[in-house]
Amino acid sequence: MKNLEDMGYKFYIYEENSIAKSLSEMKGEDGVKRNFLDQFYTIDPETGEYIIEIGLNSYDDIFNSWDSSVYNIRDLDASLKSFLEECSYDIDLRNVITLRFHMQNEKEDVNVEDTVIAGLRNYFNYRLHFIKKEMDQQRKKVVSYVVVSLVLTFFSLYLPKVIEGEIMFKIILQAIQLGGWVFLWEAFTIGFLQGRGPRKVRKEYKRLLDAPIRFQYKKEKR
Repeated sequence: MKNLEDMGYKFYIYEENSIAKSLSEMKGEDGVKRNFLDQFYTIDPETGEYIIEIGLNSYDDIFNSWDSSVYNIRDLDASLKSFLEECSYDIDLRNVITLRFHMQNEKEDVNVEDTVIAGLRNYFNYRLHFIKKEMDQQRKKVVSYVVVSLVLTFFSLYLPKVIEGEIMFKIILQAIQLGGWVFLWEAFTIGFLQGRGPRKVRKEYKRLLDAPIRFQYKKEKR
């Protein structure tokens, strides 16, 4: 059992008993990654879903202790957010995930469960909103850089035909041409290189938003 502890809260990933083969039996890069993760995550034998197991003392541990709002609009606990993001990053986006909360000091309350689930969904929607906003800003930058690049390229090709200049003019012309390539490269960098990160994070949060959420409670000893 892998134990992650931060700020007094404990989050657990429960191992699936003997579901992983030895590393020596693994073949192929994808196979190694898949089977290695199987050692740390519970996998539903019927659906193949990866189950993220989270051990908590109470419902309050799910949310930010500094936020006094009701559950359905509260911010999540920082360590829980980090834990969910790390787990979602580990698990391939092609796999479906389920969140299962193990409540140690709570009794089952369907109404509270529904409110907590609504709070989790609201937080995931909130994160998706800002990720989408960031991606929209990136797209606007890309479009503006491409437009500037095309304008500079046009002038670098058109001006020599209508103006015959000396060395200084040629230097300025080359600078304009270089500026066109610089803006085009910036557009490519933002759109394809830097844009990959937010796109992946958006897919991860979309998967968390759609993930089933379940609760399990500690059985009372008689």
